[in-house]
Amino acid sequence: MEVIIKASTEHIESILNLRILLLKELGELASPKEEDILSAATRDYLQVALANGEFISYLAERDGKMAASSGIAIFRRPPYPGNIKGVEAYILNMYTLPEFRGLGIGKRLLQECLDECRARGVKRVWLHASQDGEPLYRKAGFTGNKGELELLL
Repeated sequence: MEVIIKASTEHIESILNLRILLLKELGELASPKEEDILSAATRDYLQVALANGEFISYLAERDGKMAASSGIAIFRRPPYPGNIKGVEAYILNMYTLPEFRGLGIGKRLLQECLDECRARGVKRVWLHASQDGEPLYRKAGFTGNKGELELLL
């Protein structure tokens, strides 16, 4: 059974490593130089955003290995009907190492993210789903098309 950890700044390298693996799997990194630049910028972002609560990450550890990650970027926009505080969340970095897929880890991480969003008063959660990840989000109630999905809380 995996252990779910709410990440802190001490987990930055684990978050970063899993993010880079995700981006490589999606074919979004063009070169090692781009990877280095993105890694440095992401490390700087996480140092600040994890500390101030702008970014929340949950990690799953299984068999002594960081097996999966998730992330939530919290932001405010002008209030609108149905969201008078304007608080929204974007879920990203949902990634499970190939050897741990199919065990329900992604589902558990998604639930942690949604529970965190509800606790913070988030009214709209959205994400861009990969083709492989889309069924997970739809089962959780997300709607939309072409990979951009949302869930109203």
